[in-house]
Amino acid sequence: MRRLKIIGGVIGGLLFAMSQAQAAGTSAGATISNQATVSYDAGAGTVTASSGTVSFKVQELVKATVAKLDAGNINISSPQTNAAMKFRIQNDGNGSEGFKIVVTQDSGDDFDVTLGSIYIDDGDGILDTAVDTLYDNANPPAIAADASLVIWVTSNIPAGLSDSDAANLNISGVSQTFIADGQSNPVAGAVVTGGGDNGTDAVNAVAITSVTSTYVVSDIDVAITKAITATRDNLGAGGNQAIPGAEVDYLLTVTVTGTGTATGIVVTDPLPSELLLKNGISGSISVSGYPNPLTAASGDDDASYDANTNTITVNLGNISAGSTPKTIEFTTVIQ
Repeated sequence: MRRLKIIGGVIGGLLFAMSQAQAAGTSAGATISNQATVSYDAGAGTVTASSGTVSFKVQELVKATVAKLDAGNINISSPQTNAAMKFRIQNDGNGSEGFKIVVTQDSGDDFDVTLGSIYIDDGDGILDTAVDTLYDNANPPAIAADASLVIWVTSNIPAGLSDSDAANLNISGVSQTFIADGQSNPVAGAVVTGGGDNGTDAVNAVAITSVTSTYVVSDIDVAITKAITATRDNLGAGGNQAIPGAEVDYLLTVTVTGTGTATGIVVTDPLPSELLLKNGISGSISVSGYPNPLTAASGDDDASYDANTNTITVNLGNISAGSTPKTIEFTTVIQ
């Protein structure tokens, strides 16, 4: 096999993390030998005869599978740098092989990106261009048989785009062995004589296919503010001193701006140890849009209080940009 580097052109960061996969079969270069025997009764006893030994060498099967690891579309802003897509490049062949990462862009979508750089993931699953190793597409790292690389493809997003504009990127992995032989798009069964591991031929398993991932512009922003609206010291004179036993009322305000809808909004408020929710899990949390306060007990509505972690959680669901801000109110007690 020969090693390939990354796509022709600088592409977004690809982060690589090695992982094991299903076995790809007998290793390239292994010799398989067998011999047949025959036995017969010649009257004076059983006679056995053997054939000669027949041997052959297993050739290298070259096959890469590219899988998209992001759950859905990649939400981006306009402009944005290093917008990242996540993929797995898996060597399903039976020899060590390097694969060039080829990225193409659709002509019928809303915009084109500027491809960035490729990086090898250091295993934490987080793209950090200052830490992760740059992936060189001209000399790609060899991937062992049955192993895979987790990669990030990064791109720079142009300014001036509209909400919901989309761009498709098509990612494929092409064997460097075949590219070096002048076969940039080998068909199933294509061969590079002597190009495999251990002096074998390299045999391409399947035609090259790509997987598509999509950037979608989402000009939506969710902001939250927190304020103290009242303090009561409960000493009988209407005082507002912040002393142990005093009650402190809080107001959280969630505002959605831009265009579109923010989905799955969840607010969490971990209280400091010096404060507890009034009445604990028997207390209440007021959320705008509900006619009555919600209970702090977990599981019966969209608000809850975890006494173990001292955390208030409210599920606000989906909120469209420009909607009336959502408010959350609750009372705490100073310890």
